[in-house]
Amino acid sequence: MSHSHASARPRPSRASRPARLAVLAATLTLLSTVVAAAPSPADEPSTGRLLLMLDASGSMQEADPSGLTKIEAAKKALTSVVAALPADSEVGLRVYGATVDSGGKPTKAACADTQNVVPVGPLDRPALTAAIRRFHAVGETPIAYSLQQALADLGPSGQRTIVLVSDGEESCVPDPCPTVRKLVAGGIDLRIDTVGFGVDAAARAQLRCIAEAGRGTYYDAEDAAALATSLGKLSQRALRPFTISGTPVVAATTPETAPRLTPGQYTDSFAVATAPRYYQVQRTPGSTLRFSVTARPPADPASYSSERLAIDVTTPEGRVCAHDSALRFDPGRRTEAVVAHVRVDGPEEAGDDDPCRTATTLRVAVERPKGTDREVPVEVLVIEEPPVRDPGSLPPALEPTEVSPLVAPASGAGTRVVGGGGFSDAVTLAPGTYRDTVLPAEQVFYRVRLDFGQRAALTVDVPEPGETLELGSTSYTGFALDVFAPDRAPLSRVGGEPPTGGSLGPGTSALQLTEYTPQVRWANREASGSRGYSYVTLRKASLAGYYYFALGRTAEPPGQDSAAPVDVRLRVTVQGEPAGVPQYLSGDATASPTPVASPSVAVSPTPVASRAPDSSDGTGPWPWAVGAAAAVLLAAGGVLYARRRGRDPRARPADAATGPTAGQPPGGSHA
Repeated sequence: MSHSHASARPRPSRASRPARLAVLAATLTLLSTVVAAAPSPADEPSTGRLLLMLDASGSMQEADPSGLTKIEAAKKALTSVVAALPADSEVGLRVYGATVDSGGKPTKAACADTQNVVPVGPLDRPALTAAIRRFHAVGETPIAYSLQQALADLGPSGQRTIVLVSDGEESCVPDPCPTVRKLVAGGIDLRIDTVGFGVDAAARAQLRCIAEAGRGTYYDAEDAAALATSLGKLSQRALRPFTISGTPVVAATTPETAPRLTPGQYTDSFAVATAPRYYQVQRTPGSTLRFSVTARPPADPASYSSERLAIDVTTPEGRVCAHDSALRFDPGRRTEAVVAHVRVDGPEEAGDDDPCRTATTLRVAVERPKGTDREVPVEVLVIEEPPVRDPGSLPPALEPTEVSPLVAPASGAGTRVVGGGGFSDAVTLAPGTYRDTVLPAEQVFYRVRLDFGQRAALTVDVPEPGETLELGSTSYTGFALDVFAPDRAPLSRVGGEPPTGGSLGPGTSALQLTEYTPQVRWANREASGSRGYSYVTLRKASLAGYYYFALGRTAEPPGQDSAAPVDVRLRVTVQGEPAGVPQYLSGDATASPTPVASPSVAVSPTPVASRAPDSSDGTGPWPWAVGAAAAVLLAAGGVLYARRRGRDPRARPADAATGPTAGQPPGGSHA
């Protein structure tokens, strides 16, 4: 099923610069605070190694629209970024064109003028700040040679990212594009993002080519404020690109040797393969088991970023209990997360001898049959929900016709936040108004805590009030908003459209996206019906805990002349009071997953919410849902998933035929 995307290409207008300058300081300051609270060593998210690479050629002495020279603006932006980097960062700085004044001629010395001024290593703010102050813009632009040297700066292994800032194209030899292709041909884990600082068409094309060859993204920065925003966001993403947390585990190639998992959160990695790998999951008799696998493979422009994850759950004797196949078809290169999820229920009543419902050990086969040729990290979540005492006393399942649209109101100017890169570092939002910045090819995650009896909505205004978008007649908005349940089960998706409805075209100045959840009820797991909101999706809104909203933006299509940050406004509302809380038969201790790393620091909105969020992963009185609180980065026309994802929630399909999930029993997910 394709997702709705209206035609528009966002580009901040010059009138928006004062607003960008006003929020710049807050944005950069927040980069240093949106970091996971200190996890245990086993749960520590792996951080990447980042090399900032800056052009200090003579052309950087030209004036910037902000009133500074380009080199002054770049130094100011870099200094702000360094001040905001997480304390555990591995960061270095390389500068080219800063020492040899060739008089405008690319001499041999000028084309080798590149210095590793601060080696990549544990963050040393004083050294980085002093180095930034020292260099001057005098020389040539030896991009290719600098990139060759940069690979040695980053070390021989691990995830490595280069953020290259330049105001012009290569002035020496060789051509940097073939150079980058050779660098990455060996399969090394390297990403190169490029930022064009006030560049012309030729430089933009070359920097875009470098980024694409380096599995990265190109961004435009037309002034100092846009440069600082881009550098800050790119640095954050490089250091926390896809945050996973949990206990490391390795799935086996045979079911007999599979590791045994108890409720909790785990990390693993999967390459594309034709054969599955296996886990065994221990289950308390009578409980309901939820199992999910999340990955966020890099976008592949050559294959429309098509990714697939599959889960099959069986008894040890081979009885099939549940299956899910999740497909990411991502032609817009949003680098979206792909989640496969299953649920296996316990016995419905005394005497129920269905082996899938009574088995205390289940085999889980996980397969990645389609995707990029790189091995990718995955996050595995196991939740065990105890049987409920007197389920007949709980509120009945909602009827699909009872689920109505919900739009979050606006209140206050909004608090600046920085969304996470996945489930495990999603920033917690309470009811209120917020602001964030979204780059092309980015998917950012937020979470809202819901109890039984409550529902939530997130409304996103693109751009935030006070700014405008310039829209082309043949390009796409590229914005989409997804919502996920605490066990990562996807609920639905909506694409961008004007607030007043209708089609987009030149001159339209704003988009609006709203996604909402149904009211959370334990009995929703048995929802049925054929009209209104999909009953298949409704069944997933049966857990209390954190519900996740993911805002994605496409990469800029080749040939477009802008890839600038877009500021957005986020409006959150929570409706209803806690009600219909189930009482579980077994003790909480046996049902609690292994504690995981605390997600990003909670941010209080304006006004302060009546029930303030916290940074813990607990779900109030239901510790069995702790694991659901953490888990971890594009469509130029249409995006197809094999799983159910809705269109605009204001136009829900009239029946339950919402993709391959329709008609599946509650014990399984979608085909």
